[in-house]
Amino acid sequence: MDGLSKNRVKELAKLHLKKYRELTGKVVIEGIRLIEQIAKYGIEFEEVYVTEENLLPNLKIEAKKKYLIKYNQLKKITSTKNPQPIAALVDQKYRKLTDKKLILYLDGVKDPGNLGTIIRTAAAIDVSGIVLSPDCCELYNPKVVRASLGSVFYIPLEIHKSNWLRSQNAKIFITAINDAENISEIKNITGNIMLVIGSEAFGVSDEILTLADQRVRIPISKNIESLNVAVATGIALFQIKLSLK
Repeated sequence: MDGLSKNRVKELAKLHLKKYRELTGKVVIEGIRLIEQIAKYGIEFEEVYVTEENLLPNLKIEAKKKYLIKYNQLKKITSTKNPQPIAALVDQKYRKLTDKKLILYLDGVKDPGNLGTIIRTAAAIDVSGIVLSPDCCELYNPKVVRASLGSVFYIPLEIHKSNWLRSQNAKIFITAINDAENISEIKNITGNIMLVIGSEAFGVSDEILTLADQRVRIPISKNIESLNVAVATGIALFQIKLSLK
């Protein structure tokens, strides 16, 4: 295995920035568990970087190139303070929607940890796919990839403006506080479903609220103002899935 040149380390370090990830269509991921999980999805890595050569024989991953590098180089190309001794370079790949039985639409979710957790939860609940509004957090932000445990490479994902919702042959459920039915009371849902979740700070936009076939709310204690958006999404998805006929 070859080492990395200083110039190559500098190039990879640029991928900390969104504009370079978008320009190259690549992202550096790190950690044994995450890399092995992504490999299970059939993703081939462009490059793999390890600081301990004995790691590779036991890893079930494919890569075009493998490098043995110094730990200080690994710290420069990864985004965590104390990275595990392995990282990889991978192409950003989106799976397109093919089935629309249950689609999650995210309206302006900004926090990468929340977005990653939502993607991982949606994949676990086996939704048909996720659609993001253009102002959501970047899908391949390394924090999103980590929080999703690589589910960004598995679940179908697309990005569309709100007018996309108008063109869908589906019943639109939107989470809201006012004029909304308790989600646990929704029963026997048929047909294609779109569940819309809003941003952490502002909820669902007024424009999208006008598209609702059904407004739903998650009942919570009067002493609590709101739920974390990732937690709320998990509850809502699970309840909707239970209610599908």
